[in-house]
Amino acid sequence: MSPACLITSCREKDDESIQDVSVQVDSSWFKLSMDVMCEAFDSLPRVRSADVLVYDADDIGSLESWKRYDYLPDSLIIRGARKAKKAVVIVNSPRTFNRVAIDRYDSMELLCCQFDEDSPETPLMSGTCQLLPESSGHISLVPLMSRVQLCEISNTMKGYARLEDPRIYLENMNSAAEVMRGSGFRPSELLENTRKKPLPFDIGIFSQKPMTELFCYPNESPEATVGSPQTILVLECEIYGNTCRFPVALGEIGRNNTLHVNITVGGPELYDSKVY
Repeated sequence: MSPACLITSCREKDDESIQDVSVQVDSSWFKLSMDVMCEAFDSLPRVRSADVLVYDADDIGSLESWKRYDYLPDSLIIRGARKAKKAVVIVNSPRTFNRVAIDRYDSMELLCCQFDEDSPETPLMSGTCQLLPESSGHISLVPLMSRVQLCEISNTMKGYARLEDPRIYLENMNSAAEVMRGSGFRPSELLENTRKKPLPFDIGIFSQKPMTELFCYPNESPEATVGSPQTILVLECEIYGNTCRFPVALGEIGRNNTLHVNITVGGPELYDSKVY
């Protein structure tokens, strides 16, 4: 750790407060608090690591300190030179960072994560804020991945035809995303193979609400184009022994979003859908 900046966890020293901090004339304190803002999950994800990085806020944006925790501190006291800083917190990184690669803030902004290295059980989350001397900053940590949830599926076919062995999967899924980006996600590379997830029951005359969910990285392509296609949810099933596909374009998927999908099947090539 650089001597220019020291990070202290308030959780590690519960009796320490800002008033207790003794600093040198040419240094100051900065307080950083954190919470999790999660729309892609029904409950707060598990934290297995938290990297706290502090950068100089000048044009160079050099890294002043970096500390890793095996939990998410509620707040931290940061001591350092009396000038503005940028704090970055990354939770559940699947890899250990290369110090050279993140030695400047503009390099950190280019950091990407592969979807197949991420996990819905311990999803990568991140956030940043500016810190001013003798002041407080707050970071709301946001998951990088989003959720697609099949909420309702109906079968309006006549003659008691059933949707047998129904399963869903995603096509045109973004394979990687920039960890610090907040919006404007476009897939530079697509994940070719995504696992098919079975629905719990065949679909007969009664509508079902399986609430089956799939996870993906954000893709904010405004329309389906050759160079930047939208992500698609595909319902696949057997009807009278024939495999049928029902693709649903999901539109723009932002970071940390949940998209709900309803599908009504009226025949092997007839269906309607709603994304909301």
